[in-house]
Amino acid sequence: MPGGRFCTRCGAPAAGTAAGPRGTGGGSQRLPWYIGGGVLLLLAGILLVPMLIDDGPGAAQPVAPASAPGVVPPATPPPLTGTPREQADRLFTRIMTEIGQGDTAAARRFTPMAIGAYAMAAPLDADGLYHLAAIHLVAGDHASARATAERILAERPTHLLALAVAAEAAVAAGDSASARDYYQRLLTSYDGEVTQDLEEYEAHSRSLPGFRRLHSA
Repeated sequence: MPGGRFCTRCGAPAAGTAAGPRGTGGGSQRLPWYIGGGVLLLLAGILLVPMLIDDGPGAAQPVAPASAPGVVPPATPPPLTGTPREQADRLFTRIMTEIGQGDTAAARRFTPMAIGAYAMAAPLDADGLYHLAAIHLVAGDHASARATAERILAERPTHLLALAVAAEAAVAAGDSASARDYYQRLLTSYDGEVTQDLEEYEAHSRSLPGFRRLHSA
């Protein structure tokens, strides 16, 4: 995306764009940059947009743009066909597509329906909970985003996707101490965790390297 800070295909920082100020404190020194730059921008570049192009089981498929450039797409949901989980994932994809196109307002219009759809699809696996946590974050409900991520961490404390979205929720809520803890746990766990044969890691494999690039010293 011209002028963007991150590549919308891989989530990597754009050429000539630093991932954030570097200092002796590692990830903790960059927390003000994350807050100042806006959490949704980071999500669009690292957490969310890569989901739209990832391959693997459970990966969401991209949808066509809702309208021509410069025209606000109507707030009409995609057809609710298929299983409850398929319906929920379709709404998730629509939200992430709108975020990727820079239309946060349109994305947020779909969040109540998507949250309800994931409730209908319960019980959710770790991938579904990750999607739900990301949707809560887009909706601005930082507490629910973090609580949903913690449901994954209760079962797997080193889960990289859950640690990433929990960290972003903590940053958005202004809880720098918790954000540092989540980021440090992510960095400490990364090498051993990224090789684990988890379906959600395969589905979001293009997102994972970006976490360490942005949060390592």
